[in-house]
Formats: sequence, structure tokens, C-alpha cells
Amino acid sequence: MTTTWWRLGWWWLLLWSAGAAAAPAALELADLAAPVFTNYSLRDGLPDAVIVDLQTDRDGFVWAASADSLHRFDGRAWQASADPQARHPVDDLFLADDGTLWAAFTGAGLARYVDGRWQREDVDSGLPTNAVYRFAQTHDAQGRSTLWALTRDAGLLERRDGRWQRSAFGDGLPEDAPRALAQTRSLGGARRIWVGTLTRGLWYRDEADGGWHAFEADTIGRVQVNELLVTGQGEREALWFVAFGVGLVRVDASGVRRWSVESGELGSNNLYRLVGTAAPAGDAGDALVWVASRSGLLRVHHDQVRQFDARHHLASNVVRSLSAWRSPGGHEVLWLGTQDGVSQTTLGDSAWFNVSRLGASSLGSFGVLVEHDVDGGERIWVGSSGEGLGLYEHGRWRHFTHADSALPGDRISMLRRLPARTGAPATRWLGTWGGELVRVHEGPRFERIATPWPKNTAEAVEDVLERAEDGHWDLWVATRLSGLWRLRDGRDWQAQRPPDLEGPWRTYRLLLQPDADGYPWLWVASTRGLLRLGHGQWSVLDRAHGLASDRILGMDLARGHDGRTLLWLGSADRGVLRVDVSDPRVPQVVTTPLPAAPSATAYGPLVADDGRVFVCTNNGVQLLTPQADGSYASTVFNRGDGMINAECNVNAQALDAHGRFWTGTLGGLTVYDPTGVQVDREPKPLRLLALQVDGKDVAGPPLRVPADAHSVMVQFALLSWKRGEASRFRTTLLGVDDGPGPWTASATRNYGSLPPGRHVLRVEARDYAGNAALPLEIPLQVAAHWWQGRWSYALAALLLVLAGYAGARTRNRALQARRRALEHSVAERTAELQAANARLRHLSTHDALTGLANRRSLQQALERVPAGTRLAFVFVDIDHFKALNDRHGHAGGDAVLRAVAQALVQCVPRAGLLVRLGGEEFTCLLPEHDAAAAMDIAEAMRVRVAEQRIAIPAPVVPLQVTVSIGVASRVVNDVEDGWQLLNEADTAQYEAKREGRNRVRGARREPPQ
Repeated sequence: MTTTWWRLGWWWLLLWSAGAAAAPAALELADLAAPVFTNYSLRDGLPDAVIVDLQTDRDGFVWAASADSLHRFDGRAWQASADPQARHPVDDLFLADDGTLWAAFTGAGLARYVDGRWQREDVDSGLPTNAVYRFAQTHDAQGRSTLWALTRDAGLLERRDGRWQRSAFGDGLPEDAPRALAQTRSLGGARRIWVGTLTRGLWYRDEADGGWHAFEADTIGRVQVNELLVTGQGEREALWFVAFGVGLVRVDASGVRRWSVESGELGSNNLYRLVGTAAPAGDAGDALVWVASRSGLLRVHHDQVRQFDARHHLASNVVRSLSAWRSPGGHEVLWLGTQDGVSQTTLGDSAWFNVSRLGASSLGSFGVLVEHDVDGGERIWVGSSGEGLGLYEHGRWRHFTHADSALPGDRISMLRRLPARTGAPATRWLGTWGGELVRVHEGPRFERIATPWPKNTAEAVEDVLERAEDGHWDLWVATRLSGLWRLRDGRDWQAQRPPDLEGPWRTYRLLLQPDADGYPWLWVASTRGLLRLGHGQWSVLDRAHGLASDRILGMDLARGHDGRTLLWLGSADRGVLRVDVSDPRVPQVVTTPLPAAPSATAYGPLVADDGRVFVCTNNGVQLLTPQADGSYASTVFNRGDGMINAECNVNAQALDAHGRFWTGTLGGLTVYDPTGVQVDREPKPLRLLALQVDGKDVAGPPLRVPADAHSVMVQFALLSWKRGEASRFRTTLLGVDDGPGPWTASATRNYGSLPPGRHVLRVEARDYAGNAALPLEIPLQVAAHWWQGRWSYALAALLLVLAGYAGARTRNRALQARRRALEHSVAERTAELQAANARLRHLSTHDALTGLANRRSLQQALERVPAGTRLAFVFVDIDHFKALNDRHGHAGGDAVLRAVAQALVQCVPRAGLLVRLGGEEFTCLLPEHDAAAAMDIAEAMRVRVAEQRIAIPAPVVPLQVTVSIGVASRVVNDVEDGWQLLNEADTAQYEAKREGRNRVRGARREPPQ
């Protein structure tokens, strides 16, 4: 009777699963996810000023305009334009159809960029006015284009026959400065030119009737229109504009649509720029519209607005300028000018989508559930470590906290959906840090379940599961501190543990496996190994029984390619483990090795229907893909691949009905969509940046080198819009070098001297994905000295013969004397060489100014650190050092650096290594130091530096300086992991800078195990 009951229960579960297999409509990740931003700031060469506009020129260089200068991006860093014609405040940058880049200077006319030089035009050269504000371009029915300049005091200018002239086309517009101009082709039933004005709103002119008309809309009024954008074609054509202080407006065939603060859709009505990009792949709807605003970057799609700001790693919440560029291969790149630098994102180039920042202010996202909604679509539940619960459905997020709902707390530890069973619907469960168990009903409505285990802040509910046995339905609950519990028939709670298991234990994951007879075996992942319950008997599989780890954090059950049923286990210290449970009564540890995980801490592996295995770790996500020979290929993803954060959280992974992998991280919730995988195969443009001879710029190519030149430098750049720091270069001087040099990160080639003649320098480059660029071949013409001619060589040969004859006569007499002198000299030189070598060894690993270790010494130290060692980095940066150096000169700056180094040395423990990284940056490597100990040392350093008074020479001035310090500590597994830890300390130091300087800040703590 009992066996029959089990079978009926399991057949019900199988039938439910078959019904659930009909996948719901997938969530649109392009609408849900946030872009991944790369940020550039002062340290990358940008000015300390607001970036008011950005534009990409015909060669692929990106230009940034600030209030006082123009800067150009070479794929890695920004360089200020040295052209004196460009040293003016900029209002607008514009790329015309013919590839010409134009700049409008505030009150100083305009300029165009031609052959590497800015050619400026102003009233002195015939420009009707210097007050040019904006550019635009239109096309008539025959395709002929007109380039427009919008001015503050002369209306519209148009370019004819190579000159700017005042246009009669603007006659009839109100006496007001035009702010923006655009053209539609079918909106309103005719081809129209639209002009936005400073105070009189929006105006339009049909090409047929030739008169200007005010655009009237009850909800808009006569407002300042700063920007116009046209999207779509035919019936889908739409005109978008931003009205300062009013919001965003769209005009299309359906009428006028407005987004504003008052409608609850915008965070600010102060908007600046608009651009449009193509709709996501598979979306037949409208284009994406992007808006620069004082509340961040806005994205409008299907009338829904998403806002992205500093919480999404944007450089600043205030975005002043915006430009979109499509690469030759079709990649769309957004560039954003902000109050604090430039941000860049490439759209649709990653299979990773960052969908929520919930919990990022603490330890990130814990618990994720993707399920059907009542309308046949999908919805997402995501828990956080301190910001409550998030629910995404019907295109919007809702958030629930203890303060505004019946949630017993804001720290969520688990989300699960248990399938329906006979007489009972599916149930949804939530666990919290603090140990509370909550049932989540539709609405949602939260029902707290009374439970017997102790409640404290370190307790957490980790998993729930329903199991049928002996005519009962049991609810099993795994907890972090109180082990395993069972609720029988909704009435009787009982603690469960193997009889020979003593002491505290943690349980993380529960899993059922029906055998051939339908009996449900229960598997438990715990800190005491892998536990199994069957027929009332417990067994333990741990180190003593051949399992590589006792600390099991998660698991999944799947049938392998060879027909075996495997339990995939994630462990806290040995990565991924496997157990063959084809016969659950006789589990067998699988000893066939897998590719090493990126971290020894691997949270629950999840196996997709196609056999791929997702492993979430403390250092990225590993994807194991089965191969024909039974092995697995490994791919590791991290921040460089688009993840919001590379450190995953326990109990925060899910696979949805579409094979998409969701995981919570310290930075929030991210998802991998295998259908979105795009392999970047686009070659990036390789460009020549500069040619120098003896430190001075020269024209070319060809590069002409005088005979008496002492140095030659060639600088180049690979204009990659993604991970430019990973670009690599190599060069070959054809006919001189034996072959290409090694691939390096250096984008320059230097020569001390070159043989006379004609040569060709071949430059090759490849991007982060290994795509080879079209090589550069730069001709060089090296002049010869007078004594390098043919007759000079012949005369030299004759003189050499005569000198040889004369020398032979005296050689014998001097030979003995020279031998004795040589022996004495060799002895002296050997001693000097040994001393010099010792000095060189010291100089190669130490900073000449301060005497501290340098980067090379730090690299060697990291190479000596065993895998699995806990390290701490203290990252020190002198506050306001640039201003100090400008005020007191290099001698004063050097005095400050030496004094700060001496103060820091006094705080370094015996095992520590103090390093000057360069400039005003120092770091201290602390082996076997946790975050608290490192923070104490950092605070001592800060106090010691602040207490001292530094004498600055010429004149002697007692000076006080302060430092900002970041601290990071965790276990590292290799040298690259050590450098990543240093970057985390650097990030924490920037937090200290942002909070006011002269303070210590620690990196985010590791998630609790």
C-alpha cells in the first residue's frame, strides 16, 4: 500500500512537470537588463570638467568636448588636442554625411577637422557670426543634403560652395534662437523641417507650402526645446524632443506622448540629449531611445522608461551628453559625457544581462525564482541581503520590505517554488536571515510560518522540499545553524539528523531522487558531507568515505551522456565534485577530473537539459560543455564578459524554462542567455598616432630620419570599443629584424639608431578577442652620414690596411706589457662588475626616489604566495598631490613622497611589503591578514602621515598632507587573483576619496559561508 502511494505521488509530480514543460513567453532581457558601462576619468587623461558632447570621427577616434578643451580617445586613454585652433569651449560636435567632423565653439565660431588639423572659421574669416550653437543636416527629395548651423543671434546658416551663409529658409521663424533642427519624411503627411527654439516652443515647415507653423499641443506649451530626434519610417515615423523643465515628448501618428516627473516616469525633467539605436534582435517594435538627464541615462522602449545611474556603475548620475556610433561590423556603441568623466557601453555584445542591483549596497542578491505568471508570461522574484524582495512582472519592478509589508525582515536567504500535488496547488516559499520561514501567496501576501528553531541574525533558512512517505506529506527545511527539520502533515515539527552525527551542522540544499520503484531518496548538502535518507536510514558520504570535501554548498541531479545518474556537488574548498547515484543505495564517488573551477568555493552547480553545467564561484561563472569523448570544455565568465560582479552568492542560482542561467552576486542579479552569445569577429581599425624624431613631432609617412638623429618613436593605436587594455601589438622592421617581435601591450616602437636606407615598419595588432587588424606599413627613409658612402668605405679600407702594417711592427714589443696590464685590469673590472650587478639588482626591484619596493618586487612577491592564502592589500593615495606638485614644483613633490614613504614604513609589520606603485600611489601587501587587522594598519598609516609636518625646500614651508586609503582582504588563488585584490583595494580607496578624503575605507566583505 505504501509503495503504491509513493508511486502515485511521483507520477503526479511527473505529470505536473510535463505540464510545466510548455515554456511561457520569455522575459525580454533587453528591456529588463542594464547596460555594462566602462568609465573613464582624470586618471585616463580626461579633464576635470563636465563633458558636454562626444562624437566619433570617420577614422573611429572618439572626441570629447568639455568647457575648455577637446580630447581624443585612442582606444586606451584620452589625449588633449594640442591644436591651438581647438582650444575653445565647445557647444556641439557633429559628423556630417561626408565624414567631416565639425565643432561649434562658444562665442568663437566653428571649426572642421581635416587631415589631422582643426581649421577654424570666425567673423574675421567671413563667418556671419561667432555665436554658433548647434549643427544639423537635411536631405531633399532628390537626396541632396544641406548642412545647417544654428546660431544664437543670426538664425540659420547653411553651407554653400564651401562657405557659411545666412539662410533665408529661416525667414518666418519667431525672433528667437533656434536650438535644434530635424527632418521628417511622412509625419503629418508631408516632408517637414522642424525647429526647436529657446522660448517659443516647436515649429515646423512643410516643403510644399513653405511657411512656418507653431506646433500646438495642450500639454506642452511654448517651452525651450533643446534636442530633436527622428525614429522609424513610414507609419512608424516619430519625432522626439526634450523640453527643458517639461520632460520628454514624442509626436507620431497616434498623437502626442509625454514622459515627466509629474507622470511618475522620470526622475528629472531636466533633459539634455537624445539618440536612437536599433531595436533588440527579434524585436519588431520601435527603436530604443536614449536620453541624457540629470537623473542618469534613460532608456525608452515600448513606452517604458528605465533609468540607469551610479548604482549601475555609471560614472555620474548627471549625464550631459550622448552619442551613438555603429561600427562597420554593426556593433552599436553608446558614449556618455557626464559630470565625472565619460562612460561607454556596447549594446547587445554580451550574453550576460544585469537585471537588478537589489542588495548591491550590502552583500548582493540571495535567492532567485523565475516562474509563470497568471497571464502565461514569466516573472522574477529576487531576494537581497538587506533591501528586501523584488518582483518583476508586466514590465515593471515592485519592491517589498519589512517596513511596508508583512515580510519579517529585509535579508532574504532563499526563494523556492514547490510543485502542485494532489489536492494542493503549487506553493512558493521564502527564507530569511534571522531564521524565518514565509509562505508567499499571490498578491503577493506573506504568511509567516511558526517554526521551532532558535532565531538570531546568523541563522538562515536555506532550502525547503516536500516529500511523501508512509502516507504523509512532509515539508523538509534546511537551516544554516540548526540543521535539518521536518514538518509532518502541517502539524508536527521534528529535528532530523543521522544518529551518529554530533555537534552543530549546517544544511544548504535538499534534493529528491526517485529510484526504479518510485521510492523518494532524500539527499542533503551539508557541512558534514553529503547525507542520504532512505527507508528510515541515514548514511553519510564525506572525506572518510572518499569524498574530497565535507563542506557541500549545493547540488543538482542529472543523467550523463553515458546513461549514469550523477549528483553534481559544489563545495566550499574543493570546487566541483561528482557522485554516481545510478543506484542511490550504492553511491560511488566519480574520480575522473574536471577542468579546474576559477575558485575553490563553488556554489550549487546546475545542469541544463543539453548537458551543459553552470558553476557559480567566488571568482566568476564556469560553463562546462560536454565533449564527444566524455570530457568537458571549460569557459569562465567574469566582469570582463559583462557580469555585474564576479563573486556569486550561495543559494542564488536558477535555470529557467529557456535554458537561461540566473545567479545572484555581490553586485546584484545577472543572467546568461545562451541564445545571446555573440562571438566578436570584427577587426578593429589600427591607426598611426604620432611620429617623432629626437622627441619632436614630425610629418609623415614617410618618416624621414636625418643622419644625426639619436632617437625615433612611432606611436599607434587600436581603436577597440571593448576592453582596450587587452589589445596587443607587435612590429617588424622589414629587412632589418629577423622576424616579428613579441606581442606586447606597448603601443609605441622606439629606435636608438637605424641603418641608412629605405625601410618599412610593419605594425600588427589584435584585440581582446584575438581579431587581427589590417596591418600598418610605415615607410622610413634614413639619411646616411658622409662617411657612410661608397668612396668613404674604400678609403677607410685602405687606411685600415696601412694601419695594420704599422701596427704589426710594434705589436710584438708591446704584447708582453699589455698582457700584464690586462690581467690587472681584468681583476679590477671583475670586482667593479660584481658591485654594479648588485646595484642593478637592487634598482630593478626598488623605487629610486623612496627606496621602497616597486611593482616588479610586488609581482615577485605575489608569485611566491601559495594558492589559497589569505592576503590583504592596503592601497594609499596622497590627497591633492597634483595641486601640491603644481604649487611647490617637482622638488616639493619629491620631498612629500619621501616623507610619506618614511611615515608608512613605520606602520608596516615584519611580514608586510610596502610598495610604491608610481606617482602618489603606494600599497602594502599583508600576508595572512584579515580585513580587520589590515584596517588597523591602514588607520595607523593615515594617522602617522597626517601628524607629520613636511619641510618643502625653496622656500622652506612646513606642510601637512593627508592620504586616502582602501583596504581589501580575501583568499587568493594565483597571481592574477592577487592583482585583482589590489584593484579591489584601489576601488575602496576611490570610495574614501569620494567621501571626503583623509579616511580609510574597506572593500565589500565576503559573503557568509
